Amino acid sequence: MTIYKKPSLGVLALLLFALTMAGCAQQLRDAQSRDSAAPATSPEQAIAQGDYARAAQLYAQASASESNPDRSRQLRFEAGLAAAQASDAQMAKQILSSFPPSTLNDLERARYELARREVNLVGTPPASALEQLPPPSSGTPPAVAERVWEKRAQLYFQQNDLIAGINALVQRGVWLVDDRMLRGNDDAIYSKSLDAITAGQGPQSPAAQNADKTTVGWLALAEIGQRRWNSRNERDRALAAWEERFPQHPATRAVLRERFDYRPRTSPVERNRPGQRFGQAPRPQSDTVALALPLTGQFANAAEAIRDGFLFAYEHDSSAPSRPIIYDTNTMSANELLRRAQSDRVGILVGPLDKPKVAEMARLNSPIPTIGLNYSDTPNTRAGFYQFALAPEDEAREVARQTADKGRRRALALVPSGDWGRRVFTAFREAFESRGGQIVDQATYEPSEPDHRDPIQRLLQSSRSGGGADFIFVAGQPDQARLIRSQLRFYRARRLPMVTTSHAYTGTPDPGNDIDLNGVEFVDMPWVVGEGDFLDTRRGEAEQAYGATAKHYKRLFAMGMDAWKLTDRIAEQGLQPNDLFEGMSGVLKVNPDGTIRRYLAWAVFRDGEPQLMAMPSINDARNDQATSNSQDPWAR
Repeated sequence: MTIYKKPSLGVLALLLFALTMAGCAQQLRDAQSRDSAAPATSPEQAIAQGDYARAAQLYAQASASESNPDRSRQLRFEAGLAAAQASDAQMAKQILSSFPPSTLNDLERARYELARREVNLVGTPPASALEQLPPPSSGTPPAVAERVWEKRAQLYFQQNDLIAGINALVQRGVWLVDDRMLRGNDDAIYSKSLDAITAGQGPQSPAAQNADKTTVGWLALAEIGQRRWNSRNERDRALAAWEERFPQHPATRAVLRERFDYRPRTSPVERNRPGQRFGQAPRPQSDTVALALPLTGQFANAAEAIRDGFLFAYEHDSSAPSRPIIYDTNTMSANELLRRAQSDRVGILVGPLDKPKVAEMARLNSPIPTIGLNYSDTPNTRAGFYQFALAPEDEAREVARQTADKGRRRALALVPSGDWGRRVFTAFREAFESRGGQIVDQATYEPSEPDHRDPIQRLLQSSRSGGGADFIFVAGQPDQARLIRSQLRFYRARRLPMVTTSHAYTGTPDPGNDIDLNGVEFVDMPWVVGEGDFLDTRRGEAEQAYGATAKHYKRLFAMGMDAWKLTDRIAEQGLQPNDLFEGMSGVLKVNPDGTIRRYLAWAVFRDGEPQLMAMPSINDARNDQATSNSQDPWAR
């Protein structure tokens, strides 16, 4: 038999209090739910929340009620862009079709082209869409770059690759210039990080093995957020340990306060604008120079050629300090490299070479002036960090500059299919159009196929029906370039000038094979195609001292030589934006974002051998600097 005992007044009071508090908590949760579900009242608010369908609707409404024609046009344009981001292809096409590209300025044109690409990707499988939407380059306008990263994040999330999607949002944050959008992006990253923990994609999971430190930091924070703690003090100790492990993490901006009601012990991370570098570059604290390259592994041959060129230049520098330290970075992370360099009291660090480690090194708070030997995919904002690379995009820009300077205004373009060809063509088109040029038509070819008649005939037909072309820009390796040149002759386009990058030339004279390239013009390094007693003597000395690498890897050897030149310049007086000086890989210019631009020689094939037509000069770079600054504010 159960004996019922009447509760005391004290127990009843406690029960009533608990029920009251539970009701208040539920009301608070309901209110928060209503607030989060409430539709945005402005398009900017909707975009910050990631609700592009709502933003498109609000922009369209604002455009219809706007009396100022220019303002109405701009609002309608924004509505079309937002509709494209929302994957509303019908609305985006309807609106954007009313904006002929010729009526748009450079930034609007870039955003318009991205929106068209987004519309074309609607319904495309995520993996294929990611291939068609590569990461933005460092010279991309921030308003375009952040949208590319956000779209890539959406595509990764669609295929349940949560960590790659989170990383894409991290990259997006670098480009955001609006604080409200930045906070919205941080909040989205944390929410997706919680999803990743639930899905078993935590900071220690196999999926996170190749993630960068910032992304791992978000995952580690979400792990703390999902765990049940015995007390708030215990949780706050975990957050303090997290702060120590991930100093200056983006979560210190707002997420720690808003999600954890926790005040960061460190100052919130300061955010630099894309393409800008704040503060004075650090000066070398010693004469010691270290060169960091993957001397073992798949990049060993390239690394050895750069190393040999670097040491050759050092050995011919009478004012050089002690011999450089050489690090093998094949199994070394960027953090480990920095710790090693600090332990060795390195004054200037050159390297690493592989792109992911260069990007990681750019994010580290290092006091050592550093020259990364590649370009990262995100803008560099760290003073004292420079990026020097043999990028095919730079060569495409040089072809565009030199052809435009020769008065050629109408171009055909033929590039290989895939990411490499797409990047090269985009760089060529943007640089050529910024100088008043016009792309008459463009086509791609399959490098593995022995016959490119279909794209060649299509281009030639477009040229005949469209008023002709001044030249055809071709990108490809020697075998493809020879084949394309022969087929152009076969289709009676012998007099159509063909221009290309250095990739069409092996770097070693081969008249028997290169006779098919007769008349083809191309850009290349002074070290490869330059003439004169000084270059002849120095090339002979290099081959005698370093043999095969100097002979068969000329361009990488020259890159190593110029890397030493940059090192020497940093030691003497530092590098400043727009500094210009002659190198073996070209005339070098320091861009404001720390990348090093190369101006190249111009050559042509005669009797199967390259013949120099013009060497690059300081004036070329100085004059181009004036042109790019006046015409293209986003040029890097």
